[in-house]
Amino acid sequence: MKNFRLMAIAALVLVALASCHKTDYIQVIPQESSCVVSANIAKMATDGDLANSNLMGVVNQYMGLITAGDARQQFQHYVYNPADLGIDFTQPVYFFMAGDITGGTMRVADDDDVEKFVQMLNSQGLCSNVQTTDGVKLTQFLDDIVFAYNAHTMLMLVNVSGSLVQARQIAAQLMNQDKASSFVETEAYDEMDDQSDRDIVAYTNGAALSGELLESVKSLLPTGIRPVDIELFSSVAFEKGKAVLSAEITGKSQTAQKLLDDGNENFHKIEGRYLEPQEGFATWIAMGVKGSWLLEHLKQNPRAKQTLLMLERAIDVEAIIRSVDGDVAITLSKDFDTEKGLAGADFMLMANVENTDFLKDVDYWQKTMKQYDVSMSRTKGNDYVLKASDYSLNWGVDGKDVYFASAKMFAANATAQRSQLLSSRAKEIKKSQVYVYMDLESLLKHARTGNPALDHVVSQLKAFVLKSKSSNSVEFSLELKDDSQNFLKAVL
Repeated sequence: MKNFRLMAIAALVLVALASCHKTDYIQVIPQESSCVVSANIAKMATDGDLANSNLMGVVNQYMGLITAGDARQQFQHYVYNPADLGIDFTQPVYFFMAGDITGGTMRVADDDDVEKFVQMLNSQGLCSNVQTTDGVKLTQFLDDIVFAYNAHTMLMLVNVSGSLVQARQIAAQLMNQDKASSFVETEAYDEMDDQSDRDIVAYTNGAALSGELLESVKSLLPTGIRPVDIELFSSVAFEKGKAVLSAEITGKSQTAQKLLDDGNENFHKIEGRYLEPQEGFATWIAMGVKGSWLLEHLKQNPRAKQTLLMLERAIDVEAIIRSVDGDVAITLSKDFDTEKGLAGADFMLMANVENTDFLKDVDYWQKTMKQYDVSMSRTKGNDYVLKASDYSLNWGVDGKDVYFASAKMFAANATAQRSQLLSSRAKEIKKSQVYVYMDLESLLKHARTGNPALDHVVSQLKAFVLKSKSSNSVEFSLELKDDSQNFLKAVL
């Protein structure tokens, strides 16, 4: 019994030590942080074979511009031997924003090595002399960046409002912050920790959003939810043949979460009715959606609203959209120009409708559209050609499917070879409510940026894929032509 107690105590001590090792350096992050990002530097460096990448050549070139002689050799040593910095890169590096504070924190593996590195920076005039406050060593790097470190934590603060004296005080306070006051004690940290196998993980709440991003988030949120009511968790994984970014919005309260969940009522899984577009397509966009929701959100987009108003001169396009309750798929060719809208656009839209009651008004539409210099003729059955001075459009109904298409796409549709590319992805498409596939290989075939490094990346891209399984989550993927090696290794 005594041995059992000793073993139990030893086990508890080991758990406590492991827990401390994992989170002690993260305790400096303020609990009220509006944005926190973790990066698995060691994992990315290994998977991407960073030591042998073109990026290292760029780093060496840059060092050659700012250093020379012994200093350059010292910097090169640390670049190729990062373990000698005294930082434990096997633990994630964290970056955070809290009010006017922006900073980062890393786990110290050997504070003697950290001290040697700081002394080398000081000898080069890159940082100030080290001072000690409340057991914390402090220095300034390039005059406006504060570094604070001790035996287990390296903290960096930038963009702190106020004087450098205040920044040093804040750094010392954060270094001595207790766990109960830190981000580690939040549910947001637990959620990030659950995704620790990803290369990059980020948490953001509404307070961190601004500008175009804030407006974009507002437009996507259900009525009754404000950006301050939500939290956004996202992650990036660099895998073999692709890079994957996943994001999920969650409500900060039960009421907000319920409103987010209710958004799923307007969507359903894609049934896969239109998985074989014409061979050679460039972009395919599909969703399972209710027409009433789709119409409401199309009206919120200025370009889509303009197109709707143009079509309303001829047909009751709103009645057609409201009748949608099923799969919607848009196929775009490589020649599609978003700036031209319908004029000259090469596209086909297919939608599954709940009813075709709108067909009873076709004769009335034909009579009233003349005042807008628009004409419509029936080619056969429920197939029509709509003509105006600036566009020509084929549309019609086949059973419970309604279509709109450019003249070129419509003419080719009957005899065109059908692509099997999407059929091979049918399983993942049918698990999604929204799915987008862009053939980057064809769209960027002749693209040149003038930047050799960027052109190298572009030349390897195969596809961009977006898929969403719920109204508050989405996943983006950049796929490579060669799926045999890690994404970072391929592009760097």
